[in-house]
Amino acid sequence: MKKKIKIMVADPAGNITIFVKDSFSREKYPAVAGQLLADKELKGEQVAFILDTPAGGGADGKMEMCGLEFCGNGSRSFGLITAKKMGIKGKGSVNVDVSGCDEILTVEVDTEKNYTKIKMPNPLSVSKIDLSQLPIGDTDSAIRQQLKRAAVLDFGGILHVVLKGVTADRKNFDIIKDYMMEKYNPPALGVMFCGKDAGEKELCPLVPVVYVKDVDTTYFEGSCGSGTTACAAAFGLEKGEGTYRFVFPQPAGTIESTVVIAGGKVDRVFIEGLVGISPEMEKEIEL
Repeated sequence: MKKKIKIMVADPAGNITIFVKDSFSREKYPAVAGQLLADKELKGEQVAFILDTPAGGGADGKMEMCGLEFCGNGSRSFGLITAKKMGIKGKGSVNVDVSGCDEILTVEVDTEKNYTKIKMPNPLSVSKIDLSQLPIGDTDSAIRQQLKRAAVLDFGGILHVVLKGVTADRKNFDIIKDYMMEKYNPPALGVMFCGKDAGEKELCPLVPVVYVKDVDTTYFEGSCGSGTTACAAAFGLEKGEGTYRFVFPQPAGTIESTVVIAGGKVDRVFIEGLVGISPEMEKEIEL
């Protein structure tokens, strides 16, 4: 059966996210998302579903990612969509309820500039793991030493591995993915391939690669919000107490992040940047 559905397409620093406005049960998410991601015209990397907002819950809008994972870029994009729906002109803020996160998130918006800033959830845990014995190619001895204490950050809906100096290719990613999925089996896994160190003015090139288990998809993403958060948190913890601002140029755009380290932990962390939002459009899918 064919069905026409209403969608919007968001572009948060190149991490193209398709928002579905029609209601679907969760078991339909993979079938709907698969068809939208296969539509080359949309150039989508991920799909989110906009839900009815329960009254009295403290949120202005509610959405779920297709794999029920947490997504920072999806969350801040949804914040802008919600603000425009509410008729906010210029600067303001909205509260959003999103998948993979147990807290309501506040998104600061500027609807005229299409700019958003979101306080991200702190990692549930930060740990180190020894990946030096994996057959990851093209790594020198210094990088092998770093791999002995690779940072792993758990955000509940997604687990991120932060690596420095490792070549961002599919072979290296798959080796790490297979190991991490067997060991932790998270709903989603990100491997953040960073430059060796943050450079001048804390500028650090980043190539994010994300695997979502429920829909069995791997994307070399244009950018990744939660991955940016993971990198900022990991780098901030390395530096110690203080407030640090990092700029992460990624394949399709740049995301900035500010992290506050206090008491040896991540106290709070923000990401921010531009988000493009398309007009509402219709697409026909098969159900």
